[in-house]
Amino acid sequence: MTTVLCDLDGVVYRGDTLIDGSDAALRRLLDEGADVWFVTNNSTRHPKQVVEKLNELTGLDFAPDRVFTSPQAAVRLLEPGDGPCLVVGEDGIRAALEEAGFEITTDPATARSVMVGLDRATDYQRIADAAEAVRRGARFIASNDDPTYPTNDGLLPGAGSMVSAIATAAGRSPEVAGKPNLPMRRLIRSRGIGDAWVIGDRVDTDIAMAVEEDGWRSILVLTGVTTEGSPAADLVAADLGEAVNLLLGEP
Repeated sequence: MTTVLCDLDGVVYRGDTLIDGSDAALRRLLDEGADVWFVTNNSTRHPKQVVEKLNELTGLDFAPDRVFTSPQAAVRLLEPGDGPCLVVGEDGIRAALEEAGFEITTDPATARSVMVGLDRATDYQRIADAAEAVRRGARFIASNDDPTYPTNDGLLPGAGSMVSAIATAAGRSPEVAGKPNLPMRRLIRSRGIGDAWVIGDRVDTDIAMAVEEDGWRSILVLTGVTTEGSPAADLVAADLGEAVNLLLGEP
C-alpha cells in the first residue's frame, strides 16, 4: 500500500478555492487503495475544521484523524509545568491546548509558555505581551515558522512573520514544531506510518521533511509557494494531478 503525506495550502487549495483537478487526484489515490494523510503547518484550524473545508471543496469524506497540524505537534512539546500558556494564534492552537488540558492566559507575568502561530487578528499589544513573557523566562514555542502562505491573492505573511517579531523583541529564538522539524515527524510516526511519499509546495518544509526521514520520498508541486523545480525533491510535478500520475506510474 502506498502511503501519501499530502500538504493542503498550495497543493489541494489556495485560500477557499480548490486547485483545479486536486479533487480528482485525491479520489484516484483513494480508488487505488492509497493510505492518504494530510500534514499542514497552517495553525489556524482544528483538524475537524480542516476536514470540513477539505470535504466541502473536494466532495470527499476524510476524517479528522487523517490530519496532522502544527499545533498538535507543538502541544506535544509542552510539559505539565508549562501552563498557563499565552497564545498568539487562532482556533487551531487554542483548541489543541484546551484538549491537552493547558490553561490559556493573556497575562505575560503568569505565562509559563508562549505559543505562536498565524494570527490574522493580532495587534501590537499581543506581540508585546508575548515578548515580555518570553523575556520573563516562559518557554517560546512556534507552531511553525513559514514566512508566507499561498492564497488566491498571492502570498500573505505567515506564522513566521509573527514569530520573528516576537523573537526579535524578546532576544530569543523559539522551539519550532511544524514541518520539517522533529516534533512534526515524531507526531506522524506515532501513528505507525512507515515509508511514505510527501507531496508539498514548499522546499523548506515539505521536501525538507522528507529528506530527514528514512523511507520518505518527495514530490514538489508548483501550484503554491514554489514555482520551479528543486534538486532536493525526488520528483517535480505541475500540480497534484500530475503528482498522482507519477505515483501511479502513468504518463
